[in-house]
Amino acid sequence: MYKTIRLFLIFALVAVSASSCKSKQKVAEITGANITVGSTNGTPTTVTPAPVTQTPTVAEPEVTRNESFSLSEGDANAFNSKYHVVVGSFKSQTNAKGLQATLNAEGNKALVVINEQGMFRVIIASYNEYVQAKSRISQIQDRFADAWVLVQKQ
Repeated sequence: MYKTIRLFLIFALVAVSASSCKSKQKVAEITGANITVGSTNGTPTTVTPAPVTQTPTVAEPEVTRNESFSLSEGDANAFNSKYHVVVGSFKSQTNAKGLQATLNAEGNKALVVINEQGMFRVIIASYNEYVQAKSRISQIQDRFADAWVLVQKQ
């Protein structure tokens, strides 16, 4: 009895998923293509299609967190970039240093900074462009799903 019910449910699931798959084809018009068609009086008529207007792509808004922070230890020249990718945030400097050591052993140049509230942020990389920071986050999102972009508060 249970095998029959399971078999029926599997069959129904396959039938529903197969029927819901529709191909999504894009249709593009070619601008400047003139089409000659016959008319009722015997002379050809030229039809010019309306030009296709494309919607300009909108830049992704910057999603950042602005904090005042300073380097907990090390080279102060590390902050020449505006956008910093944070992969860890800790109350304990020891935990932050542990993540930093792991990342540096993997070939990164991770830094630990401390904000005004005493939170230690582990920065894996810094960039001058927001798009570069977001690109890095998408590269590491499997390992650091909560990575975010930090900007120094002015």
